[in-house]
Amino acid sequence: MSKIFVTGDTHFGHAEAIPLFGRPLPPGDVAAMDEMLIDGINAVVGRNDRLIHVGDFTGPLPWKGRERRKSLETVRRLRSKIRCRRVELVVGNHDPSPRIARTIFEDARHILSWRGWSGGSDRIVIFHYPLRSWQGALRGAMHLYGHMHGALEPIGRSMDVGVDCWSMRPIPLDDALAALARIAPPPRPEPPIARVPQRAL
Repeated sequence: MSKIFVTGDTHFGHAEAIPLFGRPLPPGDVAAMDEMLIDGINAVVGRNDRLIHVGDFTGPLPWKGRERRKSLETVRRLRSKIRCRRVELVVGNHDPSPRIARTIFEDARHILSWRGWSGGSDRIVIFHYPLRSWQGALRGAMHLYGHMHGALEPIGRSMDVGVDCWSMRPIPLDDALAALARIAPPPRPEPPIARVPQRAL
């Protein structure tokens, strides 16, 4: 039976990611980093599974002008090494637009949001950036994000699913959601106190 996995912030090809995010590799060894990340994906995600990548598949690449073709070739080459047939990208700040990304990945969007998973009926909202609040948060919806490389304290039912938080590997979606489901939804906030405008002095 196929499974859904989530990951993000791989930053393939990005030498600065090694010292910046404290990755366990020799400084500047991009080839070793890329190989480690590809091996990590292929070790846990099966050919018939679905992988949702929450953005920043590579580090910074030029996506405009003459260099765009070279960037596309780089990402296609990396994607071809992932054995999983279905890789979906939730675009991050280093990724091309969804329209361009769909020429490489099986799907690409700015945000994913749906209701229901194998452990319950809660809504799941996936976005590259961490949100302070999200669709259905007060009703138990769960939020998966990247971008922060583990540097931000999660709020409520939210989780950083980037590789730097999970031993450089994807994690099963159900495992992430099961962990979040154990957290109580936040209480509904009190309405703000009406403020009387102050006259300019």
